[in-house]
Amino acid sequence: MPKILLVEDNEMNREMLSRRLVRKGFEVVMAVDGLQGVAMARQEQPDLVLMDMSLPGIDGWEATRRIKADVATQAVPVIALTAHAMSGDRAEALAAGCDEFDTKPVDLPRLLDKIDRLLTTSDTTLPAVAASLHAWKAALDALCRRAGVSDAVRADLQVVLDEACANVVKHAYPPGQPGALRLTLRHLPAAIEITLTDQGRPFNPLAQPTPDLSLSWEDRPLGGLGIHLIRQMTDHQSYRHTDAEGNRLSLVKDLT
Repeated sequence: MPKILLVEDNEMNREMLSRRLVRKGFEVVMAVDGLQGVAMARQEQPDLVLMDMSLPGIDGWEATRRIKADVATQAVPVIALTAHAMSGDRAEALAAGCDEFDTKPVDLPRLLDKIDRLLTTSDTTLPAVAASLHAWKAALDALCRRAGVSDAVRADLQVVLDEACANVVKHAYPPGQPGALRLTLRHLPAAIEITLTDQGRPFNPLAQPTPDLSLSWEDRPLGGLGIHLIRQMTDHQSYRHTDAEGNRLSLVKDLT
């Protein structure tokens, strides 16, 4: 059962929306102001946050910035809720780190569509450096938890992500000049898809030769072991490079 943190200071709005979400099968925990929302995001580890923007204390924009700045909560998707439908409000919410935006009074079917999409996808762009790996792995762990993936499969996927990200860190950009790496995760009907996109120099890891594991490590040529692990732990792999998109490596793990 996905857990939603509802941050809303208006008691009537809070109770009404929480009841409707519970009837749809969600577990709902609630906070009444921005500071409590930030604290509960860390304490409760929700699958998604519904953030009212007009809150006492710190407002929803600042609360979202703090949630997204914390490595323990930055992978949690946040939907901004506001009574204003101005384009500037949407832009401000997205700039603060919100993943989606919706207006009040809530149109429940529309909101549920956005919740469903965010619970089944994750999109994170960070510098292609080893220090970013913690956030990427947290995003994968959160998606697997929401999807009900077994601990064994989740552990395999963490190894896959580690190897794939290390490949980009080592090969995509010149030493000391890291660019961006975009990690897109999707929970498909019966699979988890991991896609890495970067704008670095072309490098197809799938073209690396499979190492001869019968050789000792002293005799084995460098390279190829990481992609060998990825091939062993995923069911489908594809790579493409275009001038517009750069390098795109997609890896799919079947859950059936």
